[in-house]
Amino acid sequence: MKVLIINPPWPGKGYGTRSQNRIIKQRSDKYLQYPIYLAYSAAQLRKAGHEVFYVDSVIQGMNMKETLRKVWEIMPDSIFMETTTPSIEADYEFINAAKKLTNAVMLAGGPHVTHFPIRSLEECEGLDVVIRREFDTKIALVVGNIDDLGKVKGIAFRKGGKIVDNGAGEDCLDLDSLPFPDRDAVPYHWYLEAWYSRRPFINMMTSRGCPYPCTFCLWPQSMYGHKQRFRSIDNVIAELKYVIDRYGVKEVNVDDGTFTTNRRRVMEFCEKLQRNRIKIIWTCNGRVDNVDMEMLKEMKRGGCKMIRYGVESGSAEVLKTIKKGITFEQIERAFRLTKKAGIQALGGFMFGYPCDTRKTIAETMDYAIKLSPDQVQFSICMAYPGTALYAEAEKEGRLDFNSWKEFDMTYGPVVKTQDMGREELKNILAVAYRRFYFRPRYFMQTLWNIKDWSEFMRVIRSLRSLVRTILLHSKKK
Repeated sequence: MKVLIINPPWPGKGYGTRSQNRIIKQRSDKYLQYPIYLAYSAAQLRKAGHEVFYVDSVIQGMNMKETLRKVWEIMPDSIFMETTTPSIEADYEFINAAKKLTNAVMLAGGPHVTHFPIRSLEECEGLDVVIRREFDTKIALVVGNIDDLGKVKGIAFRKGGKIVDNGAGEDCLDLDSLPFPDRDAVPYHWYLEAWYSRRPFINMMTSRGCPYPCTFCLWPQSMYGHKQRFRSIDNVIAELKYVIDRYGVKEVNVDDGTFTTNRRRVMEFCEKLQRNRIKIIWTCNGRVDNVDMEMLKEMKRGGCKMIRYGVESGSAEVLKTIKKGITFEQIERAFRLTKKAGIQALGGFMFGYPCDTRKTIAETMDYAIKLSPDQVQFSICMAYPGTALYAEAEKEGRLDFNSWKEFDMTYGPVVKTQDMGREELKNILAVAYRRFYFRPRYFMQTLWNIKDWSEFMRVIRSLRSLVRTILLHSKKK
């Protein structure tokens, strides 16, 4: 069967990316994350004997008319796309147009349709099947049983004019059994992060799921669960050897929800990198409450360049309310030790929680400056459907939006805070980025960390991306 995996156009300011996003927002540039679950989907479809095609209209710069022309040229039997809440209106538009054009079986996955499987099928007449939760491990089974979907768990679909929901299904427990992502079908070189230092650069996953109960986090609540499932380190090393041999990879982003959860596993990973003489630099997501100096030194010896830590707020009360489960003492210790180990520390902060006030937002901005990470990621807290935050805001009558597209962060928060309106917070990201980065202390800190030409070029690229980001989130005069 011919299967097309597609990321169709997404209108609006900046560049929208549906895949690989826990915090879905419009970007100001085309440094978009690699859609690794689409690459896993391609690998599993090919393994099952299907012919796979891939189109990314955002990366390839194609509008709707050009995208549909490409779909017509391929004329697939099935079309799969990943959906998100802020893109869902555009997603429906594409699905209906592609269905009318090709009469292909239209499949959709992703957090929005996972949370609203029946509603999505009711709202989008061209949609045939919703693959709930972890779609890449189900897609080959769905395509292979397209005429008898009743036997496939974890989907909702149309049957004889009715909509059938087969439940959430089960997540794959044996991640070593999965083929490596197909980085030829879904070209790895199309995608980069703004902070990369060396090319070829790839993303990879060594686990799925996250055990922490943060109320705002989309993936563990909607897609991959709170049970963290691990690949064996030998399987991870095998993939690294493969991508180094095949593509000459020099830098890797380990995009696990939290890579540092299991200390023994992190130590094993670093030890086997060195034992196998794998010379790469890599980045990961970490938690401030599960790192220590011995582990950080071992990570540095293994090539770790940067750890991204979710700090989220500078208010102890907010951290408690969102169930982050960390203290300021742990935060400051982790950042201090990480920098001492020679690893860059990125801090993630968010504004616009329902429990936020002018005071707590000011505290968060001030705390980011006090902590002075090597890099920051500022975001507006979005109460995505499927999260506890959304359920709480809905119950309390705090949701404040007119259209799903307002969840892309360019419209401000979609919940009412304690004492601030949406318009007041609309340009909060531009203000925060300007305050943090345009400081003499940060300039000196950055210059001190530049050790080679690749790092200098990273700083230049990041500066350009920063300026575009500020412009994207600034209020129009």
